[in-house]
Amino acid sequence: MSLPDSGLGELTVVGHPFAPIGMGEHLRSTVRALRAAGVRPRLLDVYGLDRGRDPDLERAFGDDVTRRLSRHANLFCLNADEVETVRERLDGADFAAARNIIFPAWELPKYPTAWAELLSGFDDIWAPSAFVQTALTEATGRDVARIPLAVDMKLSTFLGRRWFDIPEHAFVVMFAFDFSSYAARKNPEAVLAAFEQLVARRPEAPLHAVIKFKGGKADDPARKALEARIAALKGRVQTITRELSDNEVKNLFRCADVFVSLHRSEGFGRGMAEAMALGVPVVATGWSGNMDFMDGATAALVNHAMVPVGAGQYIHGEGQSWADPDVAQASRLIEQILDDPAAARARAAAARRRIRTELSARAVGLRCVERLQALLG
Repeated sequence: MSLPDSGLGELTVVGHPFAPIGMGEHLRSTVRALRAAGVRPRLLDVYGLDRGRDPDLERAFGDDVTRRLSRHANLFCLNADEVETVRERLDGADFAAARNIIFPAWELPKYPTAWAELLSGFDDIWAPSAFVQTALTEATGRDVARIPLAVDMKLSTFLGRRWFDIPEHAFVVMFAFDFSSYAARKNPEAVLAAFEQLVARRPEAPLHAVIKFKGGKADDPARKALEARIAALKGRVQTITRELSDNEVKNLFRCADVFVSLHRSEGFGRGMAEAMALGVPVVATGWSGNMDFMDGATAALVNHAMVPVGAGQYIHGEGQSWADPDVAQASRLIEQILDDPAAARARAAAARRRIRTELSARAVGLRCVERLQALLG
């Protein structure tokens, strides 16, 4: 695929390239995809607050940082609620001269009307999954491109269980979430409930859960309730709350025997995709963005009922619904992996192949390039 002389050669990606947050990885995975397809964009770090925190990210992206928008093409890996603040920091003339794309995340079936209006100033809109694509299309009335997030799990070094103080002999159930990203959506209580049920059935089994989370103040009632529930399991559950490097996070996932996500809704489902890319079996709610790359052949899917989003559980959640996964079924599915590791490994191998085929950096990068070429003419 040939690249046009103008446009892609001067593409700038705007967002948070060094931030240890979901939208930071959203940007980084897109940049890795573009590079794999032969495009090396400049990166505009909108706030510049996170540089130097992670040496691996600095080595990977530091040389491409710029302070200005391109006057040809800009790809904004931002959510709509940041658009006005970020645009105020940038040169309006540069923005007006260029073709501008917005690539937001979202996690509910309906996209907020007020946010949809903020997207009207962009020439193109991308969505990371069919789930988000439908929400954006209905809210904006525009053609929205589905561009998945590339999943690239290359490790700079290998770290084993000892690095994280995880018992070597244990059957490890892994889950990760961020309190600042509306914990109710990630549903950590359901994962703990499924694990509690498994421990009750198999008290002699070497069961160990690792819950990686960040955010949530020490006096937050939700965090205190979670910690009390973990304490009641008397050492069977380990929490990791310190900030991990990009390489550490990837290695932590690799140390698990099963990754469990009993989410109520996902825009894409990066944690699940990353576990699959590493060959780790996954038990997950069978609904929302993760269904782009999951089916019964690649994951143990958990049944669900649709329930209303509770007051305060998610931004713009009023009048919306999301999934309530079957905890008892999830617990049994985890137990099946414990009892039949060979079958679990076979399904995990199929999942890994699917991720490598559909969500590799090059496969996603070529989709990005095709859409950019169409936009730039």
